Amino acid sequence: MMRSPDLPYCLDSPYLWYDDSAANMVAKDLEAADKFAKEMRGQKDMLEQINVAYQAMYCATQALIHSINYKVSGFRCVVTVLEEFFVSKGILDRGHLANLIRGQKIEGTPQENFDAAEAYIAAVKEIVKK
Repeated sequence: MMRSPDLPYCLDSPYLWYDDSAANMVAKDLEAADKFAKEMRGQKDMLEQINVAYQAMYCATQALIHSINYKVSGFRCVVTVLEEFFVSKGILDRGHLANLIRGQKIEGTPQENFDAAEAYIAAVKEIVKK
C-alpha cells in the first residue's frame, strides 16, 4: 500500500480532487458496497472471500469520500482523506480504518474480514445519512 504523506500533497496531486457533483455518487457507491457484501461469503476460496470483502469496504470508502465532494484515484490518498476528514474529527472510528487497511493487504481470516466489512458499511451508512 502506498500512502501519501499529507492532505496538501494529496490536493496538489492528481490522486485527489474536489468535485461538487461527487456527492451524487454516494447512493450508487453504497449499492455497490452492499452488492459485494452479499457476494463475499459465496466466493470459492479464502483469498477471493477476503478480496471481495475489501471491495465492499472500498466502495463504502468511495461513498464517504464522495459525501464530502471529493474524488480519489486509486488508494494513494484514501487513508489521508479518511484520517483528516473523518477519523481525526471522531466521525469514523480508527478501528474501521485499520480494518480497511488490513483488507487492502489481504490480511486476516475471511470471517474477520466479513465482520469488518459489514461493520464498516454500517458505519459509513450512518455517517453519510447525517
